[in-house]
Amino acid sequence: MLKHAFREARHIPESTRPFAEPRLQIIAATPALRERDLAKGASMAEAMAEALRKRGVPERPAILAARAGWAAFHEALQAWIDDPSQSLDAHLVQSFDDLRAL
Repeated sequence: MLKHAFREARHIPESTRPFAEPRLQIIAATPALRERDLAKGASMAEAMAEALRKRGVPERPAILAARAGWAAFHEALQAWIDDPSQSLDAHLVQSFDDLRAL
């Protein structure tokens, strides 16, 4: 479910790719921005958990799935920045497949 949602939303980072790499470098080099980015990620995971709860997923699994899904997305995004020879979609599929394999 989350894998599908992230794959559907991939056009957003794809359309802003020229800005993504410098943005990530600035965030990595700035502690206050790293903290803000982590807070944003937590808010996104909470919004995903809420959406899962509305679909009938119990509280704890919803939170766990949302946090793991956000981490998989974030990993795929960084992998795509590091290796643009593959599409963001390919990196998303790989990231979620790796998570599932655990």
